[in-house]
Amino acid sequence: MEDLKRYMLQTLSKVEDLYSILISDHDGVVIIKAHATKTAEKNYNFKPSFLSGFNSASEQAVKLELGKNKTVICFYKNNQVVQLNCSRFLITFIAAEKANTGNILALERLLEPLLKDLRAIQFS
Repeated sequence: MEDLKRYMLQTLSKVEDLYSILISDHDGVVIIKAHATKTAEKNYNFKPSFLSGFNSASEQAVKLELGKNKTVICFYKNNQVVQLNCSRFLITFIAAEKANTGNILALERLLEPLLKDLRAIQFS
């Protein structure tokens, strides 16, 4: 598990102003997380109800006949939260409002090997 966390920290450093990456199940239970600083760890440990909100947003999009969505991006006063639906996992990125959202979205490709490892761990 330490290798997986180290990989997440390396991935985290690839985007300027990216504070945290959390991988959770769809119920919002965090499986693994990485924070850029102790301050980020203190400030961005979201509750399961926040993390699982992706499912609610997805359900609303379906009701609007927009289809099932893969990504939810929210901007707040000083931060942005990007959530990706990756089959059995949700990846949540927390970054500064000014962080490059496109670069954050591109991290999905880098995290795919980690998700394969997590899937393998869950089945063993």
